[in-house]
Amino acid sequence: MATVNLVYGASETRSKISEIQRTVKSGLIPKVVNKNTHDISYMVNQKIIESLLKRIEVNIVIKFDEDMKRYTAFNELVPQIYGEGNTEMEAIDQMVLEAKSFTEDYAENIELFSGILDGVQQFFVNNILLNIDDDTKIREILKVV
Repeated sequence: MATVNLVYGASETRSKISEIQRTVKSGLIPKVVNKNTHDISYMVNQKIIESLLKRIEVNIVIKFDEDMKRYTAFNELVPQIYGEGNTEMEAIDQMVLEAKSFTEDYAENIELFSGILDGVQQFFVNNILLNIDDDTKIREILKVV
C-alpha cells in the first residue's frame, strides 16, 4: 500500500494544493502545520462536514410569553441565535435572520468569539456562515425545516 502524506508544512501547501485536494476528496483529513507558529489546520471534504453537522444535537426551544403574547424561538447550542414573533413561524423566521446576523458579527469579531464559543459552537456557526445566502440550508442547519 502506498503511503499518503497527510502532514504538510504551511509553505508547501500552495505548491501541493491539487494533491491535498485529491486527498481531501478521497476522505482523508490532511493537516497543515506552520512550523514557525505551530498553528495547525485541517482540511475536510463536504461529506465529512455534513455528516458531523447532522450528529450535532441542535435543540430549538419555542416558548410563549403570556405577558407579552409573543413567541421566542432559540437555539440551545448557541443561545445567541434567537427570534421573536406573534406566531411560532414568525419566531422561527426571525431566528433564521438572527442566525445570519450573528454569524456576520462572529466573522467580524472572531478574536472575541473564538474565546467565548467552544469548538462545536464554532463549527455550527461556521456552517451557517458558509451558507449565509441560503435560507433553506440555514433552516436545515438549525433543524427547523
